[in-house]
Amino acid sequence: MRFSVICPTYNRGPAIAATVESVMAQSLRDWELLVVSDASDDDTDEVVAGFARADDRVRFIRTHRHGHPSGPRNIGLAEARGEYVAYLDHDDRWAPEHLAVLARALEGERFAATGATRVDAAGNVLHVTPPLTLCWHPELQVMNAIFQPSQVAHVAGLAESVGGWRTSESGLEDWDLWLRLTDAGVRCRTAAEPTVIELVDPSTRQSRVTARHGWEVARFPDGRAARAAYRSLKDTRRVDAARSALETDLRAWYAALVESGLLVIPRGWRADAQEVDQALREAVAAAPIGGRELWPDLAIVPREDHVALVHLISCVTQEHADRIGTLNRRIMRHQLEMYADVLT
Repeated sequence: MRFSVICPTYNRGPAIAATVESVMAQSLRDWELLVVSDASDDDTDEVVAGFARADDRVRFIRTHRHGHPSGPRNIGLAEARGEYVAYLDHDDRWAPEHLAVLARALEGERFAATGATRVDAAGNVLHVTPPLTLCWHPELQVMNAIFQPSQVAHVAGLAESVGGWRTSESGLEDWDLWLRLTDAGVRCRTAAEPTVIELVDPSTRQSRVTARHGWEVARFPDGRAARAAYRSLKDTRRVDAARSALETDLRAWYAALVESGLLVIPRGWRADAQEVDQALREAVAAAPIGGRELWPDLAIVPREDHVALVHLISCVTQEHADRIGTLNRRIMRHQLEMYADVLT
């Protein structure tokens, strides 16, 4: 078996049929699909069982209620028989060439991911991942989740070697796993093709992820001083300066990533350092910096002995947020100089 596809599900009902059918339509035929029902109490199980009766490559597994996709994914890993493991969320779909693209990307590698097209519930395209956002480097993986589970595949046994999928109330357990793989020295190969159709909808679990951790920008003796600094930093008259500082910092950072020799350029995007730099310029120009979007993750957080300005981060642990803060203090040199000018 070339690929074991793990699809955790809960109360998806007949809508899961489109997800299963997208696997059955793969041009690469050597796969098994493990649909792990997290004790669904609607007709999800019956729908999947019907596919399993029609095609023995579809395997239906029912488990006790976990209330989180990590448990079903770990059960799927234990049952997987393939050379590679790919993940598919129950509200996403794959283009027919998805597994074939992953197979090529995994040649000589242990971990790979493709691009995605994000759609709303009506099927309207909201976003297609640009090649720049599929560049991979250990520092990029610290700073960003980069991939959703439906985009990813790895060699069998790799996830278990770093502890498997972990449960987190804050969500983003995928980012947690990708980061543990990175810390274990695993390199990721990416492909520019957007072979995944990912649902973006208020009803999805991803849309309910909240930021529970963060890194401190500044400390103040009381809330009044913190609020004054917050208002000053949020002043929309600073938008142009903020955009300029952001572009300067990002271009310098990516230039260093290219220089390190560890930056992975997605297959299908034959970019050199100059093209990466130009893509960065375009990304910053399109970034929603302005009005309420000026540092949107900045918050006032009371502490025991002070009041802090904190950049909130949707990640699993405070240790990870601290790592992001450490990297940001190195990367955001011009932005932090701007902070310092305001705060003094």
